[in-house]
Amino acid sequence: MLQWFGTIPPMPLDLRINEIFPISDFVRNASEHTARIRRTNRAEILTQHGRPTLAVMPAEEYERLIDAAEYLAGIEAVRVGLEAAEAGRSKPASEAIREWEAL
Repeated sequence: MLQWFGTIPPMPLDLRINEIFPISDFVRNASEHTARIRRTNRAEILTQHGRPTLAVMPAEEYERLIDAAEYLAGIEAVRVGLEAAEAGRSKPASEAIREWEAL
């Protein structure tokens, strides 16, 4: 099980796609789709020529996905840094700062 730190809430486990619709149906019935998306808190996939083109989801869920992606990118950066340090691919902070300031 994942353990979360900081202010990023855990993602809901029920992130499956509710339904798939042609984009033309969404255009004709936008208010119905919007109401269903808000009620179910699930994304809808819109297709064009039978292929997935867009995902429409509540803004809060989109923000949660972005926050989670940023959080995981930070964890990956730390993992890569620790791996480099363990492999001896590191340098003193003062040297790294000098190189950064020279950019």
